[in-house]
Amino acid sequence: MRRVVVTGMGIVSPIGNSKSEVLRSLRESISGIEFIPEMKDMGLRCHVAGRIKNLDTAKVGKRRLQTMSNVARYAAVAGLEALDDANLPRDLLSSPRIGVVVGAAISGISETLRVEEQLLARTDVSRIGATGAVKIMNSSAAVNLATSLGIKGRCYSISSGCATGTDSIGHAFELIRHGILDVCFCGGAEEFCTLTIAYLDNLGLVPYGFNDRSQKAYRPFDEERQGAALSEGAGILVLEDFDYATSRGAKTYGEVVGYGSANGGLDVFEPTGLGGIGLRTAIEQALDLAKRHPIDIDYINPHGAATRGGDAAEIQIIREMFRDRPPLVSSTKSLSGYPQGAAGAHDSIHTLLMLHDSFIAPTVNLDRIAPECQGVRHVQSLAETRVETAMTFNYGLGGTNACLIFTKV
Repeated sequence: MRRVVVTGMGIVSPIGNSKSEVLRSLRESISGIEFIPEMKDMGLRCHVAGRIKNLDTAKVGKRRLQTMSNVARYAAVAGLEALDDANLPRDLLSSPRIGVVVGAAISGISETLRVEEQLLARTDVSRIGATGAVKIMNSSAAVNLATSLGIKGRCYSISSGCATGTDSIGHAFELIRHGILDVCFCGGAEEFCTLTIAYLDNLGLVPYGFNDRSQKAYRPFDEERQGAALSEGAGILVLEDFDYATSRGAKTYGEVVGYGSANGGLDVFEPTGLGGIGLRTAIEQALDLAKRHPIDIDYINPHGAATRGGDAAEIQIIREMFRDRPPLVSSTKSLSGYPQGAAGAHDSIHTLLMLHDSFIAPTVNLDRIAPECQGVRHVQSLAETRVETAMTFNYGLGGTNACLIFTKV
């Protein structure tokens, strides 16, 4: 089996539209959560979220933007940054051994809603245009990125709810590890959508008691947590075969050594039900594949959705599985928000930045650790420390669970 390394990263996020901006936000605990008047006007209980601002799409090109939903735009901008960061020559991209695996939890929903409004208003059907056919495809982010870069190898999307980004990176890892691809652009993307927020608002999964203090709203593992502040964006990683990367003198951020994915198989609304059996299985699979023991993990960037049951289940699993040498734990989503299909990609990039630069960003707003979330080494302020091996995991509605392990090279 081949070794797989990360040679490039690109990110669009409420805490920065580039890797350097996000690195600064992680170090300085700059939150991207803000008050959204549109949410208040709709009558939602939750009025806070993380939005993308000042996104420069010039490098994508006006013509290509015509076929892109916001999901695809975010992925394209992040993908172009990842390409530049990896320093991959453009003439290599046409090889059938270079591919794209990028997914979203919900793709092109804003375009669908826009067109539906026009049709309900009895707008002439010819006025809705034709580019929406590509914008609303579930594979829109992947195919638009591949077309923008001229990639001719494998190209498709994985959609596994809020584990989408993690599963996409994990699948790309498998493709390279087994010799099917040499390079893969992988990750996840998501766009802000009030319809999605309305559903989650009704489920009680988003915070509503901090509308006047937006940056205090997302509080993983805290006694006053009320749910996740939703956000949007994209994260794209360039994964390469180690020998291929070495032969071209590529820099590396870390090595992907483990991946696991499992469904809880119990309740679509309770992904961590019955002790989080699906998450436990995903973690065990990742550790087995990485040939690592729990004591080898220095840091965990957990899901951290700030729900009552989910946070408690995550911490219970960490307490029990990693009891012999508890790792440091912090959730970077507390800064960047919860971008559903992009969550695993954002978390992976955050984790790799911290692994590479030897620091750990804290879980912000963790003022009082809830009794059911105690017993692990929570990071509550910036920690300058060397991390050799890090884990990140995500799960979502439907019972999907996925886990990745990264190490220094």
